[in-house]
Amino acid sequence: MNTVSQSILKELDFFAVSFLLGILLMFVYDILRIFRQVARHGSAWMALEDLSYWIMVAFVSFSMLYLKNDGLIRGFAIGGIALGMFLYNQLISRHTVPHIVRVLKKILHMAGRLCHFLLTPFRKLKKKAKTGACAVSTKEKKLRKYVKKRLKKIINEVKIGLSKK
Repeated sequence: MNTVSQSILKELDFFAVSFLLGILLMFVYDILRIFRQVARHGSAWMALEDLSYWIMVAFVSFSMLYLKNDGLIRGFAIGGIALGMFLYNQLISRHTVPHIVRVLKKILHMAGRLCHFLLTPFRKLKKKAKTGACAVSTKEKKLRKYVKKRLKKIINEVKIGLSKK
């Protein structure tokens, strides 16, 4: 009788680990969903994220099966993972993800406004420097034009002087 209880406890432990793994995998996917909603990006990037996520899921699930059950795939282990993911999604994820996204977007908006405020003096300096550079540039053009005229005059006078001799 003792061996039956031990084997049932071992199977129960295996199911509990599978269930917790499902919760963990869904938690990681929630982090990915939050990231997607806060930092919008294209479908190619999302496909790469999903591919990476599912490769990680396969690796972690196989590792758990290998460590806990010598690599044997058991239906109730897959069911435990699926049940953990489903319950986490229905009871926790559905209610927390939208709120976390909203809070993070507000934080990023406030950080953007703060950066805009802090960088305003530098933008004004840049604008003044740019207009000053334009002024220098026009003065430089005028100076070049003046020097060119003077050199032409001098060259013409030298040519005239040389031709008289």
